[in-house]
Amino acid sequence: MERQRGGCLLNGCVTLLVLALALVGYGWWRLETAPGRTEARARDDVTRVAAATRTRLSAAAAGGSLLETELDRAFRKGPDSWAEERDGRHVTVTALLTGSTGVWMGTVTADGCYEFTVTPAAAPPPVRAREVPDGRCERLLPRPAREPADVARDLAAELRATAPKGTAGDSARWTILTSTPGVRLQDRAYEGSGAAQVTVALVWLDGGSGPRGWDCYEFRVRAPHTATFKPLKPDGCHRIQRERDARAEAARRDQLDEVAGRIRRALGDAVAQDGRLTDAGTRRVFALRQEDAVTPQQVLANLSHTDRSADGSRITLTARVNGLRSMPWYEGCYAFRVDLRARTVTARSTVKTCSVPGS
Repeated sequence: MERQRGGCLLNGCVTLLVLALALVGYGWWRLETAPGRTEARARDDVTRVAAATRTRLSAAAAGGSLLETELDRAFRKGPDSWAEERDGRHVTVTALLTGSTGVWMGTVTADGCYEFTVTPAAAPPPVRAREVPDGRCERLLPRPAREPADVARDLAAELRATAPKGTAGDSARWTILTSTPGVRLQDRAYEGSGAAQVTVALVWLDGGSGPRGWDCYEFRVRAPHTATFKPLKPDGCHRIQRERDARAEAARRDQLDEVAGRIRRALGDAVAQDGRLTDAGTRRVFALRQEDAVTPQQVLANLSHTDRSADGSRITLTARVNGLRSMPWYEGCYAFRVDLRARTVTARSTVKTCSVPGS
C-alpha cells in the first residue's frame, strides 16, 4: 500500500511537470510569434485607414468637385504624405497611410502606399482604392505651400455649397472652418435676420506674412449660395470680439447708471424734506438693498468717503455702485454731488478710487 501511494505521488509530479513544460513552451511560442502578430494587427489598421479615407474622399467629391481643402481634410496629414494628379475631372491621389496597434511596451506602426482614383459627381461617387508598391510613396515630392488667397478661394467655394440656413448648414460651415489643416476659426457672428441674415467668420490662414505666418480673412455667407471673402489686417480678426466687449461694457454701464439713479433719487428725497443731509440720512440711503437681495451685504452701493465744502452746503459722496444680483461682477465708482442750497443731487461715474473699508 505504501508503494501505491508513492507511485501516485510520483505520477502527479510527472503530470505537473508536463503541464509546466507545456506552459513554458506555449509562452515561448507566443513571445517568438508576437512581432508577427503585432505587425499583422498594424497592417490591418492600415487597411481600415484606407477604407475610411476612401469614404471621406467619396463624401468630399459628392458636390461635383474635389478641392485642395477637401483633400487636406480627407487625409488629415502633413504636406509630404500625399500627392495628387488631375486629368480633366479625374483626380488621382497617391498617399502614404499609417496604421498602429498598441503593445505593452508602446505602439507598433505600419505603413502602406495607396492610390485613390476619384471622379467627382453630384452624388457620392465610387472611389477606386488600391495598394501600390512602397516605392511610389518614396518618390512623393513635398507639397508646395499654398498662398492664403488660394486657400480662401477654396473655402469660399465650399461655404457657398453650405449657404442654406438652419442647423445643418451651420454645422457644415463650422466643420469646414475648424477641421481643415492650416485654417483656424477665430470668431463668428450673425448680422441681420431672416432672408437677409449673413454669417460672418473671421479666420486665420497659414502660410501668410502676418503674425507667426498667419493671415486674417473675413468670410461672409448668405443664401442663396453666396459666399465672399476678403483679407483683413491682423487686428481685424478680433473685430467681433471687440464689438462683443463694447456691447457688454455698454450693458454694464447702463445697469450701473440705473442703480446710481436710484441712489441719486433717494438722496434727493432726503434733501428735499428739510434741505439737510445728516449722517443718519446718508446711512439710510446707502443701506438700500437690492430688490432680489438674500443677504444684508447685497446693497445698491457702498459708501467709500465723504467730502464737505467749508460752509457745508456742498457734499460729495463717493461710492462703489454694485451690480444687481443677476450680474454681481458689475461694479463702478460714482460721485454723488449734493447741493443743499439748490436742493439738487447729481451723479456721474468717476475713475477715482473708491475702495470700501473692510471689503
